[in-house]
Amino acid sequence: MAEKTRFQRWLDSLTPEQRAAFDASVEFGDQEYMGEVQRKLPPESRFGGEFGLMSALGYGKGTNEDRAQIRNYTTRGRGLPNILGLYSTSMRGLGRADEEFDPTRRTPLEKSRAIEYMSTPPDRDAAGGKGVSVFHPIGTNEAERAYASKDGFVDDGKRHTYPNTVAHELTHKGFNSPAFLDFLEETGRNRGRPLSARQEHRYLDQLISEVPNRMVLDDYSKLQNEFRNWLTPEKQEKYGIRLPVPAAEPVDPSMLDRLIDFIQGK
Repeated sequence: MAEKTRFQRWLDSLTPEQRAAFDASVEFGDQEYMGEVQRKLPPESRFGGEFGLMSALGYGKGTNEDRAQIRNYTTRGRGLPNILGLYSTSMRGLGRADEEFDPTRRTPLEKSRAIEYMSTPPDRDAAGGKGVSVFHPIGTNEAERAYASKDGFVDDGKRHTYPNTVAHELTHKGFNSPAFLDFLEETGRNRGRPLSARQEHRYLDQLISEVPNRMVLDDYSKLQNEFRNWLTPEKQEKYGIRLPVPAAEPVDPSMLDRLIDFIQGK
């Protein structure tokens, strides 16, 4: 087992009442923070946008019981990591039996000495990660400043920003949801099998591409519409899903802008 961090040891020292109060404050902060992240995304990528259904599904209904854990990590201000975000795929999503899940197996981020979580990694079990891990820029170096900016940075024709990474990882989580996996099996879409990582990125990469492939985006839009139509009110109740409302216009500058500016001493 990995050695507990100072933060984890502090959490273990809390009484049940103190832990409940701490968890409640974190949940409230997470919900407010996600609202700011959504406002910084392009309209089509927000929960209620043309391509936002899967990320909304990955996030959950927004209640404390089912909302995804958004866990940030840093490089201690030493620049960009090799991995900007991570979601732990479910055993079913990998085409493997739940019994094969190994709770002691660490993720690449947990193994890396260059990475430090700001709290704790997302919980995970055979059903996959309970949330996602996302790199959060805190450094004043040029690379982290670029990632924290509204426009982000472009690498290999793809634009990377913190909000884009959050949406990206939540979409992976949505693709691994029981509802979407059952949809694939029941309809025979993708031969009834989970999407591979390559198939998921075929869609996701176009959302941040400087020159997106419209044919691929149209195929993704069709997939989401088929899934939305499959989600009858009865199925929404069965899976505990609440479909997102149409996206609203962003507020600029947002609280996230001001928070990152404060951290970087602007």
